[in-house]
Amino acid sequence: MIPHSRPTLGAEEKSAVAQVLDSGQIAQGRKVIELERKFCAFAGRRYAVAVSSGTSALYLSLVALGLSRGDEVILPSFTCTALLHAVDSAGARPVLADIDLEDFNLSVTDVRKKVRRRTKAVIVPHAFGRAARMEELLNLKIPVIEDGTQALGARVGRRRVGSFGVISLFSFYATKMITTGEGGMVLTDSPRLAERIHASRDYDKKENFQFRTNSKMTDVEAAMGVEQLKKLPSFIRRRRQIASGYRESLRSSGLFLPAEDSDRSHVYYRYVVRIPRGFKEWARKLAAQGIDAKSPVFKPLHQYLNLSDSSFPATVQAMKESLSLPIYPSLTDEECNQIYRALQGNSPVLRRKEALSLSV
Repeated sequence: MIPHSRPTLGAEEKSAVAQVLDSGQIAQGRKVIELERKFCAFAGRRYAVAVSSGTSALYLSLVALGLSRGDEVILPSFTCTALLHAVDSAGARPVLADIDLEDFNLSVTDVRKKVRRRTKAVIVPHAFGRAARMEELLNLKIPVIEDGTQALGARVGRRRVGSFGVISLFSFYATKMITTGEGGMVLTDSPRLAERIHASRDYDKKENFQFRTNSKMTDVEAAMGVEQLKKLPSFIRRRRQIASGYRESLRSSGLFLPAEDSDRSHVYYRYVVRIPRGFKEWARKLAAQGIDAKSPVFKPLHQYLNLSDSSFPATVQAMKESLSLPIYPSLTDEECNQIYRALQGNSPVLRRKEALSLSV
């Protein structure tokens, strides 16, 4: 079975981790500081704080912003539950918004409708690798928390994802754009916010008692992260190559394919297609041919909160039609060609006597 996702690791990560183990300094130390410094330089931000996970990064960011009970945070329904957990844990009230079907990012129109007196922030995930409409969201004059996890390396105009929010954050889970196994990063240009998050990630050896957690990254993880960040440009090139093969294989299929333009780029963390008819049949046939394709979102957040589907029409449609195909740097040419042939054979429009074999 070709898995839906898997990490891409090599000899460089093994060597870096071995050096940390040999040093005896395996908890938070110099490697964490090195990763923070290099991430700042990459994203063009002044401050970086490495933490234990993307969820911790968001939770600590919300606390640093000083949210109190009753304050509202807008976020999309079509995303993973980590965002909902973080907002709830911080004591804020989640206000869910719909998406644009064109790229699965937050609908600026719906966000605008959800803004109220108690709205204190909007969380903007860049969905599946496509940069969100940052300029329009910033124009709403609400503090923006960027979740750049799925679009690390993407750009809005000339600026990188992660350079827009009052706070920006990233997860380095095993199958993200880069990985440290677990782990996350918070970026900001505010010394006040950086200090608050820095102080909150570690409770030990402090003169005063205030809110703190144990949310540190280890040097073992950071050593992997330093090597992974070096490889990010090649990772993105490979993802684009595979996406190009998908686009060619499906160009006449009648499916809705991912789009990008010069203003908002796409790094293809996921290759998500919309299948207006026969979604389950496509997934079943691909599975029968040894290809693990799945829905990119397990369950929309509004359903966890028992909100009506009628308020989230694009999200509901996306749940019915969206299929995520395998795409990651360690996907081999042979595996790619197997998937391309399966896609062409499954499409009523593209079905031929001999499926075209494409190389990337």
